[in-house]
Amino acid sequence: MHTTQNIALHERGVLLRHGLPLRALGPGRHSIWGYGRTVMVLDTRKLVVDLPDEVRAVFAEGTFGEARLAAHERGVLFRQGRPQVFLGPGFHRFWALDPSVELHVFDTGEPVPDVTDELLALLPKTEIVQATVLEFQRALLYVKGRFERVLEPGRYAFWTRAGAPVAVRLIDMRRQQLTIPAQELLTRDKVSLRLSVAVDHAPADPHTAPHTVADPDAALYTLVQLALREHVAAVTLDELLEGRDALTAYLETRTSAEALRFGVRVLQVGVKDIILPGDMKALMNRVIEAEKQAVANVILRREEAAATRTLANAAKVMADNPVLLRLKELEAVERIAAQVGEVKLSLGPDGVDGLRQLLTRGN
Repeated sequence: MHTTQNIALHERGVLLRHGLPLRALGPGRHSIWGYGRTVMVLDTRKLVVDLPDEVRAVFAEGTFGEARLAAHERGVLFRQGRPQVFLGPGFHRFWALDPSVELHVFDTGEPVPDVTDELLALLPKTEIVQATVLEFQRALLYVKGRFERVLEPGRYAFWTRAGAPVAVRLIDMRRQQLTIPAQELLTRDKVSLRLSVAVDHAPADPHTAPHTVADPDAALYTLVQLALREHVAAVTLDELLEGRDALTAYLETRTSAEALRFGVRVLQVGVKDIILPGDMKALMNRVIEAEKQAVANVILRREEAAATRTLANAAKVMADNPVLLRLKELEAVERIAAQVGEVKLSLGPDGVDGLRQLLTRGN
């Protein structure tokens, strides 16, 4: 029986007789004679090859490369300087026909060397941990669950394995705002109101807060809320409304030291809204209206008193100076005459004689 077999340049073949390897076949056209003979074709472009030792034995020395990687080692096969295949612990056999094929072995107990993005993309995510820490961030490095150190801004890569798992946690160091919505509070004089607060805060250091409390924001929220209730319960409504600065100062003083204990810096506390019930708001409006009316009355009485004193002084001066009083009378008559368009006189007989004499003297 006769058959032919073509082997491409990137292939190698193994001639089998009844399943047993006889010899290796290189690229080209091969004539095969005999019964029970078959050809196993292997693609050399797939660098890693899994062959029985009996098949391996028919190939010439140098056809394959072999490596046994320990538990703490990892390998990468390069061809023409570019990473192709990742190799984990264990025994590996790979094609070495291309002289550009190289095996690079990495020790996971050592830091990750400077590698290219292409190589990082090849490495499994279960084998390496990558992290990019931005300028406003810090990162916490954990090895075997234990905190190792704080990572400054930059790019990092770490080996991770079952015996020494590595984790990286990013911490935002920027200023943040926590809003405490309106709380139902009761003042010392038993007035119910609602009050909301805004707290500006930032991490004091990146590793204290995550290791001290499960949720720093929730811890700060509770701290400010309790301090707010303490202050409002100790003052009257009037004191609260008149002393908002005192409230913010108390909250900052009361919360700053405690917040630092779990790694949070309180930068500023501000009161956003004070909401009174409808009936209390109407009452406050009436009180304010009464106060303004009282102030207006005081001003009015003061002006009236000043005007009266001025009038009394003018009357005294006029009483001492009859000529001045006469001038004032003439000024009044002049103002009245300016508003009169026609003058009518009703005179009796005596009045006519008196008017004639007055006009005669005037002429």
